[in-house]
Amino acid sequence: MEIASGLLSSACQLAWGPVCQQLNYIRKLRENEETMQSEWRTLSSRKDDICKNLDTGHARYGKKPKAEVTDWLKKVEKIEEKLDSLGSGSANHMCCKGFCPNYYSHLKRSKKTVGILREVKDLQEKGKPFAERENLFIDSLPETSSSLPATTLHGTSAERKKEEILQCIMDPEVGKIGVYGMGGVGKTTIMRQIYNQLKEEKDDFDIVMWVTVSSVFELAKVQETIAEQLGCPLSSDETSRAMELSQALRRRRRNFLIILDDIWDVVSLQTVGIPEDGNGSKVVWTTRFMDICNNMESQKEIKIEGLTDEEAWSLFKDKVGGEDIISLEIKPIAEQVARECGGLPLALITVGCALRKEKQLPVWRNALHELKTSSTDQIKGMTKYVFGSLKFSYDRLSSDTMRACFLYCALYPEDYPILVDELIEYWMAEGLIDEEGSIQTEKDKGHAYLKELKDACMIQSDRDGDKYVRMHDLIRDLAINITREQFMVKAGLWLKESPKEEEWVESLERVSFIWNNIEAFRGQPNCPGLSTLLLCDSSREPVTFSDTFFKHMHNLKVLDLSLTGIRSLPDSLFDLVNLHALILMGCHKLECLPSLAKLHKLRQLKLKNLYSLKELPHGLENLVKLRHLDISCKDRDGEWGEDRDREWGSFPSGVLLKMPRLEILFMDDRRWSLSYGGNAISEDSSTIGEIIRLKKLIEFSTDFADVLAFNSFVNKARESELLRNLDFFRFTLSCKCEGHNVENERMDEVILPVTANTLEISHCNFIRLSDSFATDDLRYCQISTCKEMKWIGKDGEIVFPSLETLHLLFLDRFEGLCKEKTHEGTLKNLRKLHIYSCQKLKYLIPYDFLVNNLQNLEEILIENCYEMEDIISVEASATMASLPKFKKLTLSELPALTSIYQGKLVCDSLCKIEIENCPKLKNLPFLRNNVPFVGMGFEVSDKWLWEAVEWADVKELFQPSVAVLDEFTR
Repeated sequence: MEIASGLLSSACQLAWGPVCQQLNYIRKLRENEETMQSEWRTLSSRKDDICKNLDTGHARYGKKPKAEVTDWLKKVEKIEEKLDSLGSGSANHMCCKGFCPNYYSHLKRSKKTVGILREVKDLQEKGKPFAERENLFIDSLPETSSSLPATTLHGTSAERKKEEILQCIMDPEVGKIGVYGMGGVGKTTIMRQIYNQLKEEKDDFDIVMWVTVSSVFELAKVQETIAEQLGCPLSSDETSRAMELSQALRRRRRNFLIILDDIWDVVSLQTVGIPEDGNGSKVVWTTRFMDICNNMESQKEIKIEGLTDEEAWSLFKDKVGGEDIISLEIKPIAEQVARECGGLPLALITVGCALRKEKQLPVWRNALHELKTSSTDQIKGMTKYVFGSLKFSYDRLSSDTMRACFLYCALYPEDYPILVDELIEYWMAEGLIDEEGSIQTEKDKGHAYLKELKDACMIQSDRDGDKYVRMHDLIRDLAINITREQFMVKAGLWLKESPKEEEWVESLERVSFIWNNIEAFRGQPNCPGLSTLLLCDSSREPVTFSDTFFKHMHNLKVLDLSLTGIRSLPDSLFDLVNLHALILMGCHKLECLPSLAKLHKLRQLKLKNLYSLKELPHGLENLVKLRHLDISCKDRDGEWGEDRDREWGSFPSGVLLKMPRLEILFMDDRRWSLSYGGNAISEDSSTIGEIIRLKKLIEFSTDFADVLAFNSFVNKARESELLRNLDFFRFTLSCKCEGHNVENERMDEVILPVTANTLEISHCNFIRLSDSFATDDLRYCQISTCKEMKWIGKDGEIVFPSLETLHLLFLDRFEGLCKEKTHEGTLKNLRKLHIYSCQKLKYLIPYDFLVNNLQNLEEILIENCYEMEDIISVEASATMASLPKFKKLTLSELPALTSIYQGKLVCDSLCKIEIENCPKLKNLPFLRNNVPFVGMGFEVSDKWLWEAVEWADVKELFQPSVAVLDEFTR
């Protein structure tokens, strides 16, 4: 009985628990609804706040919510739907017409309310982190899915350029970097390597973006590419799009790197929407044109050069199929084929692939012939990929005139150092530069043209700076292909026979036979449109022309026969009535010239160093348009030519007065030394009197028989307009001129024209330059063959404060720049110092003079000074010194040189060192604030010189810049 009673009691308890719970649902319905409404209001407010933040983030910055935020919002929406379905009923709901409560309905409603309340509280808890904005959004700049495909960099030079670019990118002071170089040189390959590296590391930039621009710039496409990588939607309005991108880039990330590849025209970063306000962000672009870098205001420009010969050979072998493919018989030809590609990776890859696994010698020989003759149609891919790529740059040149100037450069031999002044003079004579103003104005325009070609990487500076330029072999091939119907270019082929007469087609406009051995030009070429004929620098043997060779060349404007073995010229040449330039320099065997009377359009006549010429040609008085006359006769070292004693008599009277447009007159030749005799200076008919009346003369060189004649000329010229324009003045003096000649000191004091800023002096026997010559305005000075000269200046005086370039040549007794302590103004603006063959010179620059006077020095060149021991001498212990602007050092044939400087020289601008045959030099003093000389050119002639133990402390500093050493260390 007790057992039954216990069981009944337990059953009642078990049943009563749920009943109580159900009763509580009914009893607490109102309380549950109020609690639920309160919690829901809290949750709803949080949802509203989150939605507002999401809307703001998306609208302003293009931010996207995290998946968990989106899921949370969806759940909140479902809660809201449940509340709506619950209705607005209350706990007072009655049944039976209001007379009894509906307990079941209360129970059901209360249960739903409690269930919703639990969900509300759960979502409140899960939504707490979303109160912080950074927890709302996914990573705002979505990374692209993969790296860009990039080929391996070939050789150390490309690796060095990559490191140089990376250093600039990491430099906090540099925000915009322009990487430029000719088509196919590897700019994109290097930048893809950098892009992939920085994208993978993710340490320095929050995002790294790659945007390909290409030749046709499409603003909308560029903006969309950036926006896609930002995850930022763009509006249709162009101005708004730029603003949206700018705001997204400024505020969404701490910093960014944007690489704009293959820019062909100036791109406004502001128009695109790329901010330029720093914050560690960078913009780097690749282009073929230096002027684009300048116009886009890059803070650093880096030029990508071609591969070295060794690097090119390595790449070529790889593309051919490996060294095993190249037999011993083929190898010499294969090496020449690789060299013909001029270090251009695109060409090496294209030609290498075209010859891949080729083992037939004739095929290799044909390929070499094709490359050498610029007829590469048979080399697969050459026209399409290489020339097609390069021709884009040609087509993009600013005008037809620029394209014509570029094509003119193809007349020179392959890999030929083109003299800039000569090239521009050709352009002027051809009419490619309009004849307006002065020669200098036209030359300035020519330099501007040349700059555009350089900036477009269609022509490149030679190693000697601005004096020469070169044409890349493949760029030249492109030019020859373009002009195949208009040009006949057989330069540098060393031909012995002239072309057959049928090769001289009527369509020819320009012909070049520079560097050949042709001794006879026969026939009667029919080339009525020919405007330039270059036969210069060819056979030194006697060269002949048929009598009628020039008969059908009436349009000829430029004829250059310099440095040829001609003895005489046919009369048909002197019927070329449209000739603008006749250049016969260095024709040592030429004995006579027919009359020039018919050449009345001649602008330039160069008869320099015609040692065998018996007399000046007749008809000079008819050359009324002549602007440039050179009848000088000297060798390179300033000595007189082999026929220096031959007398020509006086210069033809009255001839110069018939040349009112003459601007350049070079007549330094002892055969008509200008002398002071009787009333010669005051006679208008005299040579000196005529020269003084040449109002347009800006460059003049001559020989004076004595100081009196020279000073009389200067004094007389001061009264005329001559010295107002004269800015180049070169002269020689035949007598001794010593500054301390007590008997006649004033006569021996040379009076320099105050307006002249260029001066060349030779054969003057003074001891100190400052004793006899002084001017504050001189910019350029060359002193040669002054055998008594020992010093530039003396104690206490200011010597040449404006001088920028000083050349000292063949000074047998020269001992140094200054003997004693000098005034701080002496040579304070000197930039270039060139010393050649000064055999008594031991110490060039005193330490005090270096630190007090030469802080603007940029370049030192010293050659053939066999007793020189130190360049910078110090009496006390060597200390640290600085040359902040110093860029280039060239040392050659200095067998006694032991030191450049005993201390250390800080040269932050140093970019090139050349050392040749200096066997005792065992140390380099240069520092660059202990930063490696990345991108610097360093050439050393001897392996053992680099390997000297004493260089160990600087090897690590210089090693990144040494390209030439590869042949020693490989």
